Amino acid sequence: MNLNYTSLRLELFEPSLLVMLFTAPFVSFLMFRQHRKPWETRSRKLWATIAVWLLAGGLSFIINRQPMAIAIAFLGMGFTFFLKKPLKDFFLTGQISCATALLTPLFGIGWSISFILGLNLTPLTQTILLVTLVIGSLSLVLDLAMLLPSRAYLHRRNWKRPRFSLPPIPRTQYPKVSVHVPCYSEPPEVVCETLRILDQLKYPNYEVLVVDNNTTDPKLWLPVRSYCQTLGEKFRFFHVENLPGAKGGALNYALRHTHEDAELIAIVDADYHAKPEFLERLVGFFDDPKLGFVQTPHDYRGWEGNFYQQSCYWDYLLYFKIHLACVNEWMASHIAGTMCLIRREAIEKAGGWAEWSLTEDSESAIRIHALGYHSIFVQESFGHGLIPENYDRLRAQRMRWLMGPPQQLKHHWRLYWSLGHPSQLTPWQRIIETVHSLDGLRPLLALLTLPLTAFSTISLIVNQEVITIPSVFWILLLVSLPVQMAKQWLTFSLMGCKSIKSIVGALLVNASFTYTRYLACFKVVFAFKSISWIRTNKFKVLPDRWQALQTTLPEITLAGIHMAIAVLIGAHASFETIDFVLLSAISFFIQGCAFLIAPCLALLAEQQLEATPIQTLSMPCIPASRKRTKSLRS
Repeated sequence: MNLNYTSLRLELFEPSLLVMLFTAPFVSFLMFRQHRKPWETRSRKLWATIAVWLLAGGLSFIINRQPMAIAIAFLGMGFTFFLKKPLKDFFLTGQISCATALLTPLFGIGWSISFILGLNLTPLTQTILLVTLVIGSLSLVLDLAMLLPSRAYLHRRNWKRPRFSLPPIPRTQYPKVSVHVPCYSEPPEVVCETLRILDQLKYPNYEVLVVDNNTTDPKLWLPVRSYCQTLGEKFRFFHVENLPGAKGGALNYALRHTHEDAELIAIVDADYHAKPEFLERLVGFFDDPKLGFVQTPHDYRGWEGNFYQQSCYWDYLLYFKIHLACVNEWMASHIAGTMCLIRREAIEKAGGWAEWSLTEDSESAIRIHALGYHSIFVQESFGHGLIPENYDRLRAQRMRWLMGPPQQLKHHWRLYWSLGHPSQLTPWQRIIETVHSLDGLRPLLALLTLPLTAFSTISLIVNQEVITIPSVFWILLLVSLPVQMAKQWLTFSLMGCKSIKSIVGALLVNASFTYTRYLACFKVVFAFKSISWIRTNKFKVLPDRWQALQTTLPEITLAGIHMAIAVLIGAHASFETIDFVLLSAISFFIQGCAFLIAPCLALLAEQQLEATPIQTLSMPCIPASRKRTKSLRS
């Protein structure tokens, strides 16, 4: 029986898996060439398809001498030709990568099952390994659901939906825009500077509503009210106490006090500096009566010369300039809470802003789309905000962003998939919103596989069983790691980041949120009471290294636990060859190191704060000439 499983693995699944693997470097080469100098013609695409698959099949055959490699190469080639029509808007590299992405899980899972069943292990160990494999494979479902959007930025040729703003042409009618600026316990000089810049918008028909909710210290909101009075009737200030609903409550309050003839709502966070052309370049999209909202990217200022903030900046942009730009092609972008324009009728028909939601912005997009309204994500930045100065604030902000989408799924799953629930969400909107929500629950799979990995390792040690790591695993690492590094470099390069140091910094920032993801997932799944809204503090902070280490104590503790487990497991491993026990010890050690990224970044942030002198922003002066201000907007 074991011999049959081994033969199945070596003669069918392993050569097939190697063929899929070996396409990656050739596809990466063609992808780099395409972005550097377009090369595709009809004949070149034909020969390139044949060459990629035959080279991959040939390499696989050379390594394991199985004729199945050539057969699988022809299967992949045929599948690529089959995908050419449905993926006609993608480059050839996208068509091949989609073909391999669909076939690889089939061969990979088959290889893993046949490998486990072909081992001479006790039934308990085999069962634990198989259950671990099944749980780990559930993540593949989410990856496959996002197969096309995830490959769009690097591999898509034709973008059919709007991606850029409209030229500033004269209009016969300028719909009135009500700009809403919610704030809570904000530095008054920051808010006033935001308002001063909003006063310079080059648009003739708008108002600005500032809603300060629940700020208890009059020294924070009174200067803002006074400054609004100097800006004229166009600016209205509201200070409201005991207003529930956090930011959603403030936006609903602003909506109720919006001028009756305002057709559009703009949201600008209290720290964002809007470009003068923010409104005039976007309102034209609303000539389409079915357009519900236009969103522009989150963007930031003041990060130059600060490696910590620079790393945070490029990590932000991966989502706000890559992901949202890609899902826009399937009209599945969402409102991101600032620098956006929304049709008033759409948000009112949807029921206003959800005061229960931690991410009231993206949640509102679901209900607006469900009413049948369209949306657009414009890739150009029209405003710049502030990046949290220390790691504790950054992590708190990310915590809220991580908890919001799963919370939305708990609330709206019927809207996504219930046949009896009225919804005009398109199939792609349902899929992308579901995956967006379920992404926050991925840590649950990790929390399940972690103890299973430990139990299987203990079972191997107790029963004195040895699983030698097969050579295909090392081939996988040798090929896939450089390919993934190359893809990361190209992605950042297309965003405008070509510094290896900045790219590494951004990837480390993203990796530092491992514990944050676990905690956010746990709170959403197991919280019995409503979760409080987490505000991002924008006050200047003094450096405090000891406090920074204290805030990352959970990560330090988890790092110590993982490394201790690694040592305990490693003590029972055979160092003559790398087996499963030793690989498990190495994995626990690497995960421990990953947890240490958070305290290292926290200390780096403090070091950068010490090196940067505190610059206090003075209150903006009242414009000397109202006539000049008006001319700027004409």
